[in-house]
This record gives sequence, C-alpha cells and structure tokens, in this order.
Amino acid sequence: MKKLLDYLTQKNNEDLSELNPIFQSEIVKNASEFYERVNTSAKRMFGFPAYHAPISLATQYLLLLHYTAPLSNNCGDVDERGNYAMDSKEVEKLIVKIFADKFGMGDEFWGYITSGGSESNSCGIDLAFAQNPKGILYYSKAAHYSIQKHGRYYGCEEIPVTHGDEMDLDVLFQRILYNYKRKGAAANLMLTHGTTQYGACDDVDAIAAFLKENNIPHYIHLDAALYGGIPNNQTDAPIFTDGKVRGINSISVSLHKYLGFPAVKSVFVATQKPNGQKISYIGQHDTTISGSRSVSGYALYNHILEQYNDPDPDLYSKNVKLFERLLTEKGIPFYRAPKANIFVLDAPSEQTCQKFQLSCFTVAEGGAEKKKAHVIVFPSHEEVHIRRLSEYLAQDLT
Repeated sequence: MKKLLDYLTQKNNEDLSELNPIFQSEIVKNASEFYERVNTSAKRMFGFPAYHAPISLATQYLLLLHYTAPLSNNCGDVDERGNYAMDSKEVEKLIVKIFADKFGMGDEFWGYITSGGSESNSCGIDLAFAQNPKGILYYSKAAHYSIQKHGRYYGCEEIPVTHGDEMDLDVLFQRILYNYKRKGAAANLMLTHGTTQYGACDDVDAIAAFLKENNIPHYIHLDAALYGGIPNNQTDAPIFTDGKVRGINSISVSLHKYLGFPAVKSVFVATQKPNGQKISYIGQHDTTISGSRSVSGYALYNHILEQYNDPDPDLYSKNVKLFERLLTEKGIPFYRAPKANIFVLDAPSEQTCQKFQLSCFTVAEGGAEKKKAHVIVFPSHEEVHIRRLSEYLAQDLT
C-alpha cells in the first residue's frame, strides 16, 4: 500500500498526508491485520488451485481506478451497446480474443468474461442443448461439481473414471452409442482439461474421433479452469491448443487460478453465439448467463499481458520438479498425472493439512475407501515452504 501511495503521490502530484487519520480508523486497522494474515497464509497454501501471481504496480493502479470510478456495467451482449455507454466491452473483447487465439478457436468466435468457472460451464451446457435440445449430457464423475448442478435440469449421465480421474472411454462410448441408436440422442459432452482432484485431462482427440466415425451429432465443452491459464510457451505443461480443429465447441478458463488475478472471474469462448432475447430496456440482446457483469477490464487486460509476455519457459515446471524430487528422495508415495502440477498422496495428519491448507477427499482404492490429499504446486511457492511441506509429509507418511 505504501508503494502504491507513493506512486499515486508522484502520479497526481498531491499531498496525501490528510489521509493519515483515515488509516488510523478501526476498520482500516482490522483490514490491515486481515490482509497481512492472508498474505502470510498464502505462502503455505498448497491444497487449492490459486497461483499467487505478482500483481504489478500498474495493475494495482488500474484496479484502484476501476473501483473509484462510477459503476461500469457490461450488460447485454459483448458485441452490442445500447444507450448505456458506461461499460468496458471494448477491452473485454480484447481479453476474449487473447484466449480465442490461445486455444485456437478460429476467426469466428464469441465469448465474454463470466463470474467464474461455474457460470462458464453453465453457458457451455446451455449452448449444447440449444444446438441439441434432445441430446444427453455426458460428464465424468471427476468433473467440476458445477456441471452436475446445472446439468440436473437436462437429461444427463455421469460416466465413471479410471484410476487417475480420466473419463472411462469404454463406458462413455457404450452409453453414447446405446442412447443414439435407441432414441437418436445427440451427445452433449462436458470434458475436463485438468480435473479438480487429480489434474487429469480427458482424451479430447479420442472422443472427437469416435463421434465423427459414428456420425453422432454432438457438442463438446471443455472445462480448462486451471490449465487453460498456463502460457503456451511453458515446457512440460498440459497446454491445450487447436481447439476448433480438435472439435471443441466451447472452452472456459478461470482467471483467478493459474493466472492469479485477485478476483473470481472466468473467460468463456465458443465457436457460436447464443440466441439471446432482444431486451428493449437495454437496447441489446441478453446472451449471457448473468446479464449484468462487473469487469475491471483494464486491470485484467494488463495483468494477462504481463503474465503472457515472454515468461520464463520453465516457470511452470521448476517447482513441480523440485517437489517431485523431494517426495522421491524421502520415499513418499504419490500419483502425478502426466505434466500435472497436482500430486495425490495419502492424507497426512490433521496438523499438516491445517498448516499447509491441504484439500482432503475420499477415493475407492483396493475395494475400500481411502482418504487422500493433494498438493498443488505453483511458481509462486517459495522453496523454503516446499521443502518444509515435504518434511512434514515425510514425518506423517514414511
């Protein structure tokens, strides 16, 4: 905050000394203590997908401009504007284009910034059933819970997963063929590129090839919440490209996960636009799930460009390789999906889980329920904390 105030003083050539009494208020003191605690806790948070990417001074300033300016509301379709002129759709479209290009969604695309991955997945489901209203929604047991939540309004089937969280293709293909031959049901597929617990990636190419070979009408949405944010130049990383060529109709990525933007947001990109109702009140079509949207567009745009502008190609893999080496040296059993930054291991002690904020879950293993935990390693984790975690795990699991 001091650096920001110094910058603002220099920027605006103003004396901010009159703000000192405000900084002594009870609310500000409590907030300062809270954020100091959060910043400390973030350094040893290994259980949840949040990369604490550096937020530059420029992005901080742009965030401040956004939240001290009059309300900007990106209501209605991202490509339209009624009489309401206080929106940031121009920069929102620039952000969508970054991801359309990154994922190879073609020259003709549509998308917008959503409130988070759940809204993006809901948009994908709605578009799938707009195209195939009598289709069946297929998703894996390992898919994000938002898909099951929204999918319950449609006909859907949950597909089991193999060891490691990948969708069981034998079961999937059997169910698709059975439903198509029996009642002509198209396949509306919700696939995952990086499952929540294991970081597994469904085999998009095999699924698309099967659908094409059997002439089954379909729609494929890909939930790439975490891995979709990884810059395309990273080595040993689960990058996804050429989406349109590979048969993807829509894709989503969370901006607060690998990209580390300090607000829960997601980008949804599709090869077609929804048929929204024309709303006379706003003078445009209502094509989004949320309708009204708050987007700190310039701060977000600047942050994305900074993260994607010639990053070190080993940024993703450096800490991942370190942690894998430490686990191996200490004889700690683990499972890691190909190129994943997620390590699945037996759940350690409650003390270790609390100290490092590990996420625990139960899986079926050897005919019994086994408690597991996963560790998600990001470039922002400091080596001292990675090593300390491995020591705690060694005490508990070896």
